[in-house]
Amino acid sequence: MTELRVPKLNNNDTEYLLVEWLAEDGAGVVKGDPVVVLETSKAAEELMAEADGALRRAAETGATCRPGDVIAHISDGSAPPPAAPDPGAAAEGPIVTAPAQALIDEHGVDPARIRALGKKLIKRADVLALLETGTLETGTGDAQPLPAVQRAVAAAVTRSHQTIPAAFTAVKLDAGPAIARARALGKEARALIGLPELLVSAVASLHGRFPMCFAEPVAADPLAVRPSTAPNVGVTVDVGNGLYVPVLRDADRLSVKEIAERLTAYRTKAAQAAFREDDLAGGNIVVTLHTDTAVLLAVPIVFPGQTCALSLCAPQHEFALDSAGNVVKRTTVTLGLAFDHRLVNGREAAMFLNAIRKTITP
Repeated sequence: MTELRVPKLNNNDTEYLLVEWLAEDGAGVVKGDPVVVLETSKAAEELMAEADGALRRAAETGATCRPGDVIAHISDGSAPPPAAPDPGAAAEGPIVTAPAQALIDEHGVDPARIRALGKKLIKRADVLALLETGTLETGTGDAQPLPAVQRAVAAAVTRSHQTIPAAFTAVKLDAGPAIARARALGKEARALIGLPELLVSAVASLHGRFPMCFAEPVAADPLAVRPSTAPNVGVTVDVGNGLYVPVLRDADRLSVKEIAERLTAYRTKAAQAAFREDDLAGGNIVVTLHTDTAVLLAVPIVFPGQTCALSLCAPQHEFALDSAGNVVKRTTVTLGLAFDHRLVNGREAAMFLNAIRKTITP
């Protein structure tokens, strides 16, 4: 008899929603088969069977699960499986996934309209379909809970401000040569390449020179660090469905074209609210993108468990004097670095930023 227990899927949530069983109760399964989908505040995660045998559910769709909870048994025939749970024990009303709930909260949807769909599981696509047909009616309450994605952001921001004494420094980058280089690379690779892709590549290439900027503070002793073995660069993605930070693992091994392709795929996942937990875990530095043309400066938070976070702001046009004293027009961007001042000093932060600047525009 093998127990299927809920693993810890991330550091932000203490409980998850069981949204779908992929295997019928009593069905035979093979080790490695996906059998159930759990949803965190940001992603859906499939759990695999850990043995061959007959699956017997111990939790129903809609159940709230915590790390360590047993949600199923897999019997190899040596002992009778436990009785299946009472279907009536499941939560009343339809089960609403976190992406669907985010849309419901955003548009103030009357819960009665959701129940009227007659579905046991409400997904984001169901709410979108109602929005497109214009059949939604808004509720009358003034207070609305934050969507699940934003609650996860709020938890990370609060923890960061409470535990990390962050400092910030910034440099101005003459972006004209970098933009021209990005266009040339994009034309050659037939890919959408811009400053974000060049920045991720530059940051990853400096992992060996600035290991402290990628180090992980030890939870038990914040004045000790654990060096990282590779640059795993998180990049902020927000297409209107909430803020996500997917991770490019071993980014120093990726070409600029590969970085561009992965970021494009991540933007698609963000639009569909289709991230898996594995897409969002494992980062040791973050690049935050602030592309609105009015943004001159942005101070990112340092994510718990990391040491540094970079910000890239929108290109700005300005007039300056060239080496001959002539007035010229140039394009600049502000590149900022927030850092845990317990572990990184201002001199090292400035050196890191200047090294990035030189790498982007060699």
